[in-house]
Order: sequence, then structure tokens, then C-alpha cells
Amino acid sequence: MASMAERAGGEVVGVSAPWGQPLDPTNVETAFAEHSPDVFAFVHAETSTGVLQPEVPKLTEIAHANDALVIADTVTSLGGVELRVDAWDIDVAYAGPQKCLSCPPGASPLTLNDRAMEKVLSREQAPRSWYLDLALLEGYWGEDRAYHHTAPVTNVYALREALRLVAEEGIEERWERHREVAGTLKAGVEGLGLEMNAAEEWWLPSLNAVRVPEIVDDGAVIDHLLSEYDIEIASGLGDLEGEIWRIGCMGHSAREKNVSYLLSALGDALESEGFESEASAPVVSD
Repeated sequence: MASMAERAGGEVVGVSAPWGQPLDPTNVETAFAEHSPDVFAFVHAETSTGVLQPEVPKLTEIAHANDALVIADTVTSLGGVELRVDAWDIDVAYAGPQKCLSCPPGASPLTLNDRAMEKVLSREQAPRSWYLDLALLEGYWGEDRAYHHTAPVTNVYALREALRLVAEEGIEERWERHREVAGTLKAGVEGLGLEMNAAEEWWLPSLNAVRVPEIVDDGAVIDHLLSEYDIEIASGLGDLEGEIWRIGCMGHSAREKNVSYLLSALGDALESEGFESEASAPVVSD
């Protein structure tokens, strides 16, 4: 996000938090007082650390009190964990279809409220990006149907079908399914003697970051799961490289039988590395 803003000519000020913890609203307030930004952007569900930002309404309140627009990255939260764009007063939100919506990538959900669109339509200079000129896109997708590009029709149909399945299940029920299934995963890895990276109060059900035991080679476990069980989990990034495994539990694949299979395979992979589990992982049925 910072790189894109800088490439567009923006001056970026970062508000950081320790890896594995959410943003502190006090630090955000301090940054506004010092820098008076026009836009506040944050990640709702952080896939690098397994952290879910818990105080979104507080963050948007701070931003709007300082006349700033709010942009939220909801790539790993849309369709998987509670997300209330309007109620939380988020101005702009974007997501990816391939995670909790279980949809082929290619057409990404994007929403802007009236406040954000007024800003877009009232700008005095044309944006640097013709491809993502939202004023032109508004004309293309709106009533005017002014040509801008050839739509990725199959991707749009795929996204519509994914959203139909969400509506059929019910969004609240879908959130609860993710929490319950990921809760089984969380209990299972803890039963194996492992620790979660994120604290309970900001644990992200759709992306579970698990601490790697000191005696275990994280890459060897990843390779074992892929070669022996056809299961792929990810390694850590940045400051957490080699320190965590990142295990997705999202969309259609967030099922009890998948969790049971993973836990059994993970126990075997850990054993192959000489790690003795404290207890056996629970066995669950679909």
C-alpha cells in the first residue's frame, strides 16, 4: 500500500506495531497530530502475522475527526470474518476474490462511499493511472455505460456465483463457520504443543500464524506436508521469516475434515523433525 501511494506521488507516513500485534489507536492519533494526512489506510486482516485489527471504528473515528478518508485492505477478511464497511464508517474498501470468497482471481471487489466518490469526481487533475481512473470506471459501470475497457466477463460471473453462495449460507453464519473451524485448528495445533503467534483478542481465523518450535526446521515441515500429503502451508515473512507457519482456513476449504487431515499430517511432519507432541490432536468429522 505504501509503495503504491509513493509511486502515485504521495508522501507516506507509517504507523507501525510490533509484528503480531494490531495498530494502537493512540499511535494513529499521534501521527495525525504530527503529519495531518489526507488519507488513512490500514490492513484489516494481516496475513503476514495472523492479526485481525480489533478497533476499526476507533481508527475511522480518528481519521474522520482529522478530515481524512479511510481506505481498508480487506483482502483476507471479506467473507470470512466480521466486516461492516458502512457501520464502521470505512470510505473505501478493496478485497481479493480468491481468499475467503473461494473465487478465481481476476476481478477484485472494490467499494467507495459517497464521501470518497465526491473526492474522486471533484479532483482537478486527472489521476496518473488511466487503468484505475475511478471517474472513468464509474461511467463504465454506472448508467452511462461509457466505454473504458473490455470486462473480464468470466471472472465477473465467477465472482457473482461466489457471492451467491455467500448469500445462500448467510454472511453471519459464514463468519461463525470460519471462527468455529479455525477454532478447531487453533485447539489442535495447541494440542500438538505449538503456540499461536497472535493473542486471542486479535487472532485472525482465516489466516492462522503458528510459532515454529526452536528445534524444528520450518522449511522441512512445509516440504514434508507438500510431498507426503499434498498440503501447502506458508512460511513467515519479514521479521517472522523462519519463525511462523501461516495456515489458511478460509472460504469453502474451511471445513472440519480439512482441519482434521491437516492436524494429522502436521503431527507426522513434526515427528519426522524430532518434535514430540505434548498431546494428540483432536480428530473431527465433517
